[in-house]
Amino acid sequence: MHCFLVPIRDDEGNDLPGVTTSDCHYKGGLPGVDNGRIMFDHVRVPRVNLLNKYGDVAPDGTYSSPIDNASRRFFTMIGTLIRGRVTVGGSAAAAARVALDIATRYALQRKQFSAPDDDDSEVLIMDYLVHQRRLFPLIARSYALQFAQNELVSRCHDLQTADDPDAEEQRELEARAAGLKAANTWHASRAIQEAREACGGAGYMAENRLIALRADTDVFTTFEGDNHVLTQLVAKELLTAYADDIRSMSPVEWVRFAANTVGQRVLKRTAAETIIQTVVDTRQDNEEEGSLFNRGTQVKMFEDREEYLLSSVARRLQSKSNEMSAFDAFNAVQDHVLHAAQAHIDRVVLEAFVAGIESCPDHEARDVLEAVCDLYALSVIEDDKAWYIEHRFLSTERAKAVTRGINDRCRVLRPHAKTLVDGFGIPEPLRYAEMLHPENLPD
Repeated sequence: MHCFLVPIRDDEGNDLPGVTTSDCHYKGGLPGVDNGRIMFDHVRVPRVNLLNKYGDVAPDGTYSSPIDNASRRFFTMIGTLIRGRVTVGGSAAAAARVALDIATRYALQRKQFSAPDDDDSEVLIMDYLVHQRRLFPLIARSYALQFAQNELVSRCHDLQTADDPDAEEQRELEARAAGLKAANTWHASRAIQEAREACGGAGYMAENRLIALRADTDVFTTFEGDNHVLTQLVAKELLTAYADDIRSMSPVEWVRFAANTVGQRVLKRTAAETIIQTVVDTRQDNEEEGSLFNRGTQVKMFEDREEYLLSSVARRLQSKSNEMSAFDAFNAVQDHVLHAAQAHIDRVVLEAFVAGIESCPDHEARDVLEAVCDLYALSVIEDDKAWYIEHRFLSTERAKAVTRGINDRCRVLRPHAKTLVDGFGIPEPLRYAEMLHPENLPD
């Protein structure tokens, strides 16, 4: 794959021969972005228009490249896609934080229903557990994703500024960027919608910005690659992480390889390896309810799910490839493929969160982040509770303890609600919503 400069208009702005451009007109959001369509019909591009840093074509048609390995050359060229996915994911996460900030501060002002034993006062809606359950887990996920995003940006910078970047690390980076782009944009869609609903009718007013945030970020799940396709890319990298010559396999070829090759694989840790290993080594593998707050136990539960799902995908591919065509075999296990990739992304995010807390020098802030991390980990387990119970990683009693644990962490974090959204570091002009300033309402 190579990039070309292709002229599309003449000096007067008219389409060149073979080029057709048109406008996309109105979209559901992003009115300031001028999107259009472009079509080419037998357009010839001069050889000198090739951007030839990584490959060139001589006048006699001979191809040359400073990168001998075709696979490494390919992944070097698509590095620009990685930056796009990093940017889109980061933008979606930022929008989610703005929405959660607005909804949380509104919940710290808005009162509803009489307080117990005091008919003259009303209860802040943030004091209701159900409201905490709506917002705090999403705030926790925002923190978790930001730690993972920071780690991704750092790795992207290191690799793309290196004189001789490692090809395998570049492939891993591509998968990581794809997975976190999907995670961030899906989170934004969910968080902004929940924030809108948590503000009631006021959340639907344009002046309070949540509707515009939802409209502008909705398409981020499609930008830079559909999220389901990107999640499959993550799974492909996991299943073929140690085979240099199969990166460009079609789904059919991938099935044949995975069915015959993928067995036991060594888990690659993503954050600070020594920190995570120490955390896992100090876990508490018992049925006591308090063990669910043990960080090592949480990390191990995430790792066990990922490993089990990956091996399950491989077994299913192997079994079905003996019964049907390779394409049909792949098609039949796509739900398991997506589940395995999601488990991997969740584990990557949790490990980044754990490593981030470890680097926090402020003990008071660290204590709060520990509770936020508990809430993130337990929320992920609760979201996939059925799988954990079905595969006997959780007893029914311990599954109930997960729910109690989430409720406990919501109560622990309630006094820190404003601190948590202040901690997002959103510039003050971007935090504005009319409903947060009742002094501006007409008399």
